[in-house]
Amino acid sequence: MLKNQDKYPDFKIALGNEIYLVNERKHPQKYFHFILLAKDEIGNRQLRELSSIAWYNIYKTGKMERVPTLKSDLYRIVKENPGHLIGTTACLGGELAQLVLQLIQAEQNAQNPNPIKQEIFNYITFCKDLFGDDFYIEVAPADAEEQIAFNKRVVAIAKAFDVKMVFATDSHYLRPEDRLVHKTYLNSKEGEREVDSFYACSYMMDDKDVWKYLSMSYDKATIEEMYANTLEVADKITHYSLHKEQKIPQVDVVSKMKTIPNTLDLSKYTHLYQALTSGDSQNEYWVKDCISKLIEENKLNDTYLSRLDTEADICNFLSERINQPLPAYFNTLQHYIDLFWEEGSIVGPGRGSAVGFLSNYLQGITQLDPVEHNLPYWRSN
Repeated sequence: MLKNQDKYPDFKIALGNEIYLVNERKHPQKYFHFILLAKDEIGNRQLRELSSIAWYNIYKTGKMERVPTLKSDLYRIVKENPGHLIGTTACLGGELAQLVLQLIQAEQNAQNPNPIKQEIFNYITFCKDLFGDDFYIEVAPADAEEQIAFNKRVVAIAKAFDVKMVFATDSHYLRPEDRLVHKTYLNSKEGEREVDSFYACSYMMDDKDVWKYLSMSYDKATIEEMYANTLEVADKITHYSLHKEQKIPQVDVVSKMKTIPNTLDLSKYTHLYQALTSGDSQNEYWVKDCISKLIEENKLNDTYLSRLDTEADICNFLSERINQPLPAYFNTLQHYIDLFWEEGSIVGPGRGSAVGFLSNYLQGITQLDPVEHNLPYWRSN
């Protein structure tokens, strides 16, 4: 959520994803661009789910890693809860643009255009069925020959299917004078490639430049209609927040709560005693579990209890900041590490600094006594 929303009510951040939309995961094939925009929090969750599926099924073709989204996955997720995503046909790399360019070529060469028209029909009806009025045909303000040809030809298609047209600048760099920097960057990554005509107009245009380039393809009324449609997309984006309170997963500890001798007086160790008597089962378990291990290893002395008291101080401090018992994190970690060990797996925490915390050793999260090896609680050696 925008902090100054009251001050800037018309400013919105539209969260979206430019995906590769394909029928199946195979190679070789064309990886068509498609734009998804989240209208609300549900749409944002759908974006994340689609992205997760794509990355889970990543595959490599030569030196390239491919993470396309299947149409079937897009269809399933959107249809489960429709009305939360906006879809547009994207740039010239989109499937519609490629089909329209093929159609133009076929018409110019007096070839049979019907198979291409059928593909266009299938594509647009798929998108309309999926997104309804939240589906838009996208054009770009540019002077490239192919872009102008697409812009002009797609108008009739949009009218035939009653789909609104919008424009987008496909911004890859900020200003026209940054073009050389962008070209150098692209060539530095993958060697020599065509970057001049394709990216000549791919910058963040102002209103004057948009009108100049769109006027190469459209009359004033058509451009004004696209402006209205583009603003319509913006109006559909709601103000929503992705802020979530930090939450530590908590496992059951009451059923396995350890007992410590009633004669043990911990009041000298202020922070340890505070955690023990806080009334929170996660804190109580953490203290009792650590004390039990000290008793078991015959290390219940001032050196170890003072060290544990320091760690309790840290836990208490952070618990107040996040309004949750931090020891719940250690208890949960212990639970899963024990589970992995019991199943015969070898496992340990990834961060080396974990070995610096005495309580991690006492709970079996790590296997090295930091006091014995003179490791500081704040960092491992």
